[in-house]
Amino acid sequence: MDRRNFIQISSLSLAALLVDGCEPDQNFDIEFKNDMPFGHLVFESQSFPITKSLQTDYLIVGGGIAGLSAAYQLRDKKFMLVEVSDMLGGTSASSIYRNVPLCHGAHYDLEYPANYGEETLQMLEALRIIKYDQFSSSWKFVDKQYLIPKNRESQTFAHGTFRKDVLPEGPQKIAFVNLIKEFSGKMMMPTRLIAEEYRQLNKISFLVWLEQKLELSPEFIEGLDYHMKDDFGGEAEKISALAGVHYFACRPYYTKPVELFSPPQGNAYFIDKISTQIPKENIYRSMVVKHIAENNGGFGVEVIDGKNQEILKVNCSKIIYAGNKHALKYIYPADFHAFEKNEYAPWVVVNLVMKEDWGGAAFWQNEILSEDKSLLGFVDSNAQYSEKPGSRVLTVYYCFKPEEREMMSLIEERKQTFIDQIIGHIEAYFDRKLKNKIEQVFIKQMGHAMPIPQPGYLFKDANANRSNPNLVYAGVDNGRLPLLFEAMDSGIMAVKEVG
Repeated sequence: MDRRNFIQISSLSLAALLVDGCEPDQNFDIEFKNDMPFGHLVFESQSFPITKSLQTDYLIVGGGIAGLSAAYQLRDKKFMLVEVSDMLGGTSASSIYRNVPLCHGAHYDLEYPANYGEETLQMLEALRIIKYDQFSSSWKFVDKQYLIPKNRESQTFAHGTFRKDVLPEGPQKIAFVNLIKEFSGKMMMPTRLIAEEYRQLNKISFLVWLEQKLELSPEFIEGLDYHMKDDFGGEAEKISALAGVHYFACRPYYTKPVELFSPPQGNAYFIDKISTQIPKENIYRSMVVKHIAENNGGFGVEVIDGKNQEILKVNCSKIIYAGNKHALKYIYPADFHAFEKNEYAPWVVVNLVMKEDWGGAAFWQNEILSEDKSLLGFVDSNAQYSEKPGSRVLTVYYCFKPEEREMMSLIEERKQTFIDQIIGHIEAYFDRKLKNKIEQVFIKQMGHAMPIPQPGYLFKDANANRSNPNLVYAGVDNGRLPLLFEAMDSGIMAVKEVG
C-alpha cells in the first residue's frame, strides 16, 4: 500500500505519524510493548534445538480469559497452558508500576441478569466474584468497592463541548430506545443461548437495519459508531444488527440501574481470581506454539520457548486452542478455513501515569468524539477505588481499522509524536496544560485484539465441523461477541466438548 492510498483510508492519528518532522521533546519515558516479536520467532526458530519432551493429557493454547477458564475446569487434571506473552490475560492483561495497577486491555464488566448462562455464573460464584441477590433477581459483585458511582460513570466530550451521553438527546434517541426495548430480556449472554427467531438479525448490518426503521442524523450515527467500535471494533455499518441490538438490550439499561464494576487493573481482576486457583507449575509463559501434528490418536506439539530460544516437544491427548485463530494457517492448517474470514480490529491502550493529582470532578469513562475517529477516550482512575490514594492514571483507548494493521509499526517508531497527539486531546478535554504532570507512559499494542462481529459471523462455532474431535476451539473469535462473559463461557464449553 503506498503512502497516498494509506492516508486516504487511515484515521487522523495513525496517518499523522507518517508526516515528516522532528520528534517532540518529552520530560518522561515511554515504554512500548506488543507481542508481535514472538510471531517472528516462528521463522527464527529453525535453528533452535529441541531440548526436552513433555507429556500431558491436555494442552491449552492461550492464557487469556478463555484459556484460563478452561484451565480452571481442568485444575484437578493433568494439563499444560502455554501463553505467548509474559503476562496472563490477553486483551485483559495488567501490570504494576510503583504499586499502581495499570490496565492494558478491557476495563470493566456489568451486573449479570439472572437469565444469563448458568455455567459461567456458577464459576463466578465459586470464585467469590458474584453472589445472587434475591431482592433484585440478579447477580451482584462481592467487592463493592470497585463499583463506579452513578454520578461519576461517564461524560462525553463531543467536538469541543460536553454532553451527558454519546447518543445525542432528542426525538431520535427516544425512538431508538423504544425500538431497543422490544428486545429487552431476549438478548442472552452467552449469545449461543439466543433464540432462533432473533438470529435473522445476524444477516444484516446494524446501520442498514436501523435505517429501515428510524430516521438517523449523521450526529446520531456518529454516536452509534462510537459505541460499536468501543465494544466490537467496527462501525455500525460493519457490525451485524444482532450484535448492535445485543449491545443495548442484553441488560436492563433502560428499566433499572445497572451496576458498573471496574477495578483499577480492569478485567485483569478476573484473571487474578482465576489464576490463583490454577497450579502455577502448569502455566508456561513466553511460549509460542509452532506446529501441531497428529500422532497415535493424540498430538505432538512443537512449542517455542522465546526466552531460552529452544523448542519443547509436548505430547498430549487433547488440545483446547484458545489462541488467536489467524495463526492456525501455520500451526494447524486443517482447520484454518473455519476462521479465514475473521476480521480483527487492532487496538492500542496507553497508560499516562501522572506525577500529581490536579483535583476537580473525575468521571470514570470519558468518551471523546472528534475528527480522530480511532480515539475512543480514556478511563480516569480518580473515579475508581484506589489502594494508593493520590495516584492518578489516565488509560487511553484507540481502535484502528483492520487495514491499518500493517502500518502499526509506525506507533513504535514515532511513539513520541503519537503521545503528543494524545496529550493534545487530553489537554483539550480538561482545558489545561498537563504535559509537565506526566511521570511515565506505557503503550500496549494489540494487532489482533478484537474479532469484528460482521453479518454472518455469530453462531459459526468451528467445533461443529472441526477436523479432529480431540482438538477444540475456545475464545471470542470462534463465532462469539468479544466480551468477557463470552470468553469465559467458551472456555467452559470447550472443556465439555472435549470430554
